[in-house]
Amino acid sequence: MTVTIGQYEYSLDPKNRLVVPPRYREALHAEKAPHFILAIGQDQCLWLFLPSQWEAFLEDAKSLSREVKDKAKARAARRHLFSSAVEAPLDDQGRVLVPQNLKDYAALAKDVVVVGAGNKAEIWSRGRWTEYSRKQAAPSFSELAKDLDL
Repeated sequence: MTVTIGQYEYSLDPKNRLVVPPRYREALHAEKAPHFILAIGQDQCLWLFLPSQWEAFLEDAKSLSREVKDKAKARAARRHLFSSAVEAPLDDQGRVLVPQNLKDYAALAKDVVVVGAGNKAEIWSRGRWTEYSRKQAAPSFSELAKDLDL
């Protein structure tokens, strides 16, 4: 399975289309797949999956949901995630369309950042990513890196 890495700054165009980083497009073509999967993510970002990543995510989620004690909460979370998910085909310019409801959820304006997150990519508002990275991601990495002796 492809590991999604890197950080890429792009602009969302007036028609809500976003350029997908070239290495992600290449991975999609290598899978001979017609589209990505785009869905809501945690911390008000969007998740962008290759089809193989989506399938692995579904398997992991299925396994983990068996461990959740509150089944009603698990069903609600699944419904929330899956009702937001869309197939996102590439156009001829290597862009995907971000539906308005997903754009609103992630508070995307013109400036966005596509961030590799290993098993998926994340799409963030540039301002929100900068703040999150500074206040949460970087400190968490520093702390865990010490604990794990990285």
